[in-house]
Amino acid sequence: NPTYRDYARDVHDSGQHLLDLINEILDLSRIEAGRYQLNEEPMMLLSVVEDCCHMMELKARNKDIRIVQDFESALPRLFADERAVRQIALNLLSNAIKFTGTGGEVRVRVGWTAGGGQYLSVRDNGPGIPADEIPVVLSAFGQGSIAIKSAEQGTGLGLPIVQSLLALHGGEFELHSKLREGTEAIAIFPLSRVMEELPALPTKAVAARRR
Repeated sequence: NPTYRDYARDVHDSGQHLLDLINEILDLSRIEAGRYQLNEEPMMLLSVVEDCCHMMELKARNKDIRIVQDFESALPRLFADERAVRQIALNLLSNAIKFTGTGGEVRVRVGWTAGGGQYLSVRDNGPGIPADEIPVVLSAFGQGSIAIKSAEQGTGLGLPIVQSLLALHGGEFELHSKLREGTEAIAIFPLSRVMEELPALPTKAVAARRR
């Protein structure tokens, strides 16, 4: 019976949303209480991001969204918590797909920062965030006006968790957005997390780097 199937799907979706909310509240509370212990080990940022892009492909395909990957080659390992890095990447990808319209594009980049660290950038071509709402969406349970109107409302904890996990790694989180153009979220891991030195490049090449 299609009606019962719809009811069952709604119950499942509501239960999943509640489970996500509980898990994210627990994660954020552990971080804020100083009880989130990083399990640090050598790991490849690029490989983790590739895995996360693959995991999000079905969600993107359901909205006819294209995930474009633009990765710098030969990136060395980071000394980081792989589970936390995976959560950062999944949260950013999930957010970008959520707020990108049907037929849109999400561009994912991984590369060197100008300071010798590594970055993950996730850019969408969704509706964007008003400048005065960026502090709101970075606060716990904060939802911008676009999110409130969206049928795909989240927990309001995804970006604060990203920001907190990066801080635990000594990293930074940047959010840039323009209305009607889209949003770029950038997770930055510092030089101290890179296990091998940045390769020597000519001065012009350094100046031309993404960040």
